[in-house]
Formats: sequence, C-alpha cells, structure tokens
Amino acid sequence: MKRTLPAIALIAGLTLAGCSGGQDSGQAQDRSGGDAAPAATEDAPQATQLDEATLKEILESTDAEGQAFKAIDTTATSGSEAMKALEKAEFEPSACKDLSMAALNAAEASDKVTGVSSDSTLSVALVSLADEDAAGSQLAASTKVTEKCSDVTVKSQGIEMAMSFEPFDAEVAGADETVGVKATIDAGGQTILNTNSISARIGNNVVTAANVVDIEESTVAKTAEAFVDAVANAG
Repeated sequence: MKRTLPAIALIAGLTLAGCSGGQDSGQAQDRSGGDAAPAATEDAPQATQLDEATLKEILESTDAEGQAFKAIDTTATSGSEAMKALEKAEFEPSACKDLSMAALNAAEASDKVTGVSSDSTLSVALVSLADEDAAGSQLAASTKVTEKCSDVTVKSQGIEMAMSFEPFDAEVAGADETVGVKATIDAGGQTILNTNSISARIGNNVVTAANVVDIEESTVAKTAEAFVDAVANAG
C-alpha cells in the first residue's frame, strides 16, 4: 500500500488542485474589474460557507444509488505518509510534483469532508469555499491539470508508475458547471487504478465523485447528482 501512495497523492492533487487556485481568481478580478469590480462585489449575494460538521452530515445522510457513505480521515497518517512519499519521489514532468504537493497542503488546510460508499466502490469529496469565484477556480484548475499533466511518470521506492489523465464531457443535473477527468495508473505492467472523477460546482461548493473500482461512468454521474442536490438543499 505504501508504494501506491504517490499515485493516490497525485490523484488527490489533481482533484483538489483548485483549492490553492483562489488567488488566481482574485488576481483576474483585479486585472479586469477596474473601478467597477468593488460595486459588483457589493451587489452580489453573500455566499454561505458550510463548515466541516455540516459537510459530514450531508455526506453521511445522503443516499446515492442505494449506497450510504461514511466519512474517512484523510489528514491523519495516510496524508502524512503520502506527503513523505511525494517528497522523495521523482516526477516527470517535474511541475506535476509541485502541483500535487501544493494541492495536498491546501487540502489539509481547508474545511472539507471525504467519504467512501458502503460497498467501497465509490468515493465522494465535499468542499465549501469562500465564494463562487474560488469554487470556479477549483474546477478550472482541474481542467488545466489534464493539459499540463496528461502523462506523468513517477519513480518512488523502487517502483515506476505511469499515469495518464484526460478530460471527458460530464453532465450533472443541478450543477452550475461540471468537469470530468479520467485517470489511469500503471505499475509493473499492470493497471492499479482506472477511475472516472466528476467534479460539480453548486454556487461556492464543489462535489467530487469518483469510482474506486471499475464501474459504469453513469453511476459516478448519478452519485454526483445526488450530492449536488443534497448540498443545494443544505445551502
């Protein structure tokens, strides 16, 4: 398991990269808004940021495709072990290592919750950000990652892993915008992970659903839809 941590960490980085992208959004506003930007901000409705306890309640009370979900702790031992493995790993392109580590650091510092389904086939992550711009930046970052890190090689602890990431069209009813990412990780001539990840923005909140084992893409989309509806009702 420890030898697959860099792969898991990279996927977490790709999924959560936008958590550190809020500053880019703010800089974009400064460049384009001029004197009109403050007025637009004052007129916009204030976003309600959901705390970790609320996100956990949503996660564990939502039924998606007949599955119940249980929150898991991703910031304890597994997170620290993944960070240590990443620090020693060799990445090509090297920029993807920096992206993954920055994303993990940002994820550990944010209010979020991650859970797995009762049959261990699906994972779901819920994140509530300060405003819609920050949430939109998170999805935009996921798209950029598929361009910058579409093919990555990681060498760690004597194991070489080949990873590929590509976007796909995904639709989730009720979402303001949606991004889909296919991830494949090979090691030792075998595929150790093949997953579809769908991230959907609802206002200033982001829902990400992904399959842990090989299941239909439509199941991932329906799972994301169930949580989008739950988050919308909570807000």
